[in-house]
Amino acid sequence: MISIDKRFNERFNRNRQDIKKVYEFKNDTIPFIVNDVNYWLDGEDPDLMPSDYFNLPASMVNYQFKKIEHHLQNLDDHYVPFLHPWFGVGVVQSAIGCEYFIPEKGDPSLRTAVLKKPQDIRMLRKPDPYQHGLMPKVLETIDFMVRNTDLPVCVTDTQGPLTIALGICGVENLFIWMCTEPDYAHEIMNFCSDVLIDWIKVQKKHIGLEKDRGAWPHGFVLPDGFGGAYVCDDDCTTISADLYKEFVVPYNSKVLKAFGGGTLHFCGTAIHQLENFLITDGLTGINNFCMGNFEQIFKMKELFKDKIALMVCDFAPLDIDSWLDSLFSKLKPQGTIVGLFVASSFALNNGTYSIVKRDVRETAPYIYGKLAQITSVNKS
Repeated sequence: MISIDKRFNERFNRNRQDIKKVYEFKNDTIPFIVNDVNYWLDGEDPDLMPSDYFNLPASMVNYQFKKIEHHLQNLDDHYVPFLHPWFGVGVVQSAIGCEYFIPEKGDPSLRTAVLKKPQDIRMLRKPDPYQHGLMPKVLETIDFMVRNTDLPVCVTDTQGPLTIALGICGVENLFIWMCTEPDYAHEIMNFCSDVLIDWIKVQKKHIGLEKDRGAWPHGFVLPDGFGGAYVCDDDCTTISADLYKEFVVPYNSKVLKAFGGGTLHFCGTAIHQLENFLITDGLTGINNFCMGNFEQIFKMKELFKDKIALMVCDFAPLDIDSWLDSLFSKLKPQGTIVGLFVASSFALNNGTYSIVKRDVRETAPYIYGKLAQITSVNKS
């Protein structure tokens, strides 16, 4: 049985309480995570990628557990460890019928769409999680993690209804159908929502989780009482506010409400969607990899005050000091968590990502020291 040293339990309990205060808008300091415990492989040094990561559950567990141990021994941040049965961002799409492939050095990816015309949605049937696409691999991995470790296990990456629909339709097709075939577009979005809800329920059953607990949006534990799911919605940045309001908000709401609420993730800039986030039922938090767009962060803080907690994230930038100085120049503590994700092969650089070679074990402690210092003096 793989287990975490019990001496860390007091720390984990404290971290959970500190993060819960964020969602209650009662925190006077900002919890933070320096995430060097990647469960995905993209961005990792190819020499460090296990060749059997997606074939042997034990390989996935060992890779993640070694990173967890190193983190706990070296960084005293607000990280609470868990295991992630990671098979990329296309698990649901693969089960619906999209062709997928697993590269030699990287995460599973999708190749093809399923629907050629909007009417084809009426020929689709819900996938069987024990037979179709990558779902059986996820369940096999969950079962292994539960049997062989005492760590919390989360559901696999949860792409939202929009991302799933774009995968099975193709980006251009779905956006056109929203305008020319709105009834079919709604059928597609509703189908994707129902498949996702069923899929999360199956995973939670295997893990032994209640429906409204046990979510870990991008490495942050979601406190009890604030939902049991999260949706990834990167494409909110590319769709108009009007189309998003009609075709996405109701279905994100449907998913979140099925699990007592939860959070939404997106990368980049979606300032035109902020009002839509406010009317998303069940939304308790936003996770934004802001790519250095702090004006959007400050706007969200103003708009979401006492309503939606905010996880301010990025992949660690090349200029760490400048990023931290700019963010904390106006950032208010209440309802805020900060996370920087350290990758060995790329870094944020002037609003985009640059290929780099970075020693994570040197960069992470540096960021930790800076954040520990900043958050200790930036009290409300």
